[in-house]
Amino acid sequence: MSQISVTLPDGSSRSVPSGATVRDVAEAISPRLANAALAGIVDGKAVDLSSPVREGASVRIVTEQSPEALALYRHSTAHLLAAAVTNLFPGAQCGIGPATDEGFFYDFVVERPFVPEDLDAIEKKMRELAAQDLPYERQMWPREEARKFFAAHGEPLKVQLIDEKTEGQREVSCYTIKDKETFVDFCVGPHVPSTGKLKGFKLLSTSNAYWKGDSRNQPMQRVYGTAFFSEKELKAHLTQIEEAQKRDHRKLGRELGLFMFHPWSPGAAQAPHATSSSFRPIARKSVATA
Repeated sequence: MSQISVTLPDGSSRSVPSGATVRDVAEAISPRLANAALAGIVDGKAVDLSSPVREGASVRIVTEQSPEALALYRHSTAHLLAAAVTNLFPGAQCGIGPATDEGFFYDFVVERPFVPEDLDAIEKKMRELAAQDLPYERQMWPREEARKFFAAHGEPLKVQLIDEKTEGQREVSCYTIKDKETFVDFCVGPHVPSTGKLKGFKLLSTSNAYWKGDSRNQPMQRVYGTAFFSEKELKAHLTQIEEAQKRDHRKLGRELGLFMFHPWSPGAAQAPHATSSSFRPIARKSVATA
């Protein structure tokens, strides 16, 4: 079999068989690296481990220590969330699910707002899917085929995204978790190789949202979560959030009686022990002196 040469971050070269993937490059470097690999950077572009490499390509393997890793990891966890929701709530429509600085979120169109018990059930389902170590697979579909598929499966928002983001393209990128029946999303990726890579995640809250953030559009339910590479890191982050909430001045102010909200002026905080001459909305005074 013919060989090709790729360039590694230290400037050295590595020979791999023609048709090799990023995963093959990682395995050629060391089995340990291949086991830790999450994705790759090929000629400056983030790609899946299954992506092929060409002669002379610059290749860097993405692991947990890489600067791109956490965002990729959280994006894949958002897909895991969507897979759980669509399995538990047939008929739910998927919007978008990006990684954020604090974690990730995913927007859904559902028949009713999510309640705390729903989040517990969704997170349980996510853990079940993660335990099964299901593969994430990128598939290139003919654009019209993708449009018809999502339309037939009650996903008009995905059809809209395909129309807006892939005009002029013959093919579009879609990702499955296990297969199309388990979960499929229109997405450019990349993603971790399998759900088993996702260890430390937690769903935090829900809120009302609108498609594309416009109140004239479809109302949606947004589910927020966070994810880290280990349960230890996750617990430390959750503890930090809990401590910050304890120090929240709004919560402390009410508990210590430092201010109150008067029923005649519910939008203005007031000092409860002020005299009649000085009793005035604190918020109003702050605005006047700002």
